[in-house]
Amino acid sequence: MKRLTLGMDACVETLALLIAIAWADGKLEDREKEGVKSAASVLNLTKEMRDRLDGLLEKPMPIDQLLVESLSSKERAFAYVAAAWMTGVDDDVDPKEVAMLDEAAGLFGFDDATKRELTQIARDLEPLRKKGSEADWASELIALFKAIPPRVERVSGDVEVVFG
Repeated sequence: MKRLTLGMDACVETLALLIAIAWADGKLEDREKEGVKSAASVLNLTKEMRDRLDGLLEKPMPIDQLLVESLSSKERAFAYVAAAWMTGVDDDVDPKEVAMLDEAAGLFGFDDATKRELTQIARDLEPLRKKGSEADWASELIALFKAIPPRVERVSGDVEVVFG
């Protein structure tokens, strides 16, 4: 079995990007906040990292303040796919979300072809979402985090995702 390790920085910055996308409509729902907090707990993030996310849950952050310098190209692709997936969560893609996604793509250094390819991966993952108020955001985020790497890596065979 092949292993893909996603660093804690990549987990935090991906969650930070998801929070920014969720804020695009000017509000962040309590269930979205709880989902991020639960996912941070499941991912075993440090207190410092959880504190960073807690601050972002209280006040929106501009995309250009994401800490992407230390992320690999695969980690950037991972974050972009997660954000593209997030834009389709409520089946109502807001133009502000699209603008933020485009800004993230620019920050990550993606060209149009890469954006299209990664967006298609996100759309292929949409069945992971559970409709309605029964959705458990933490479980969906963890399922999403585990589903993205094999598609981004384009590996064959079994892949075990390790958050390290």
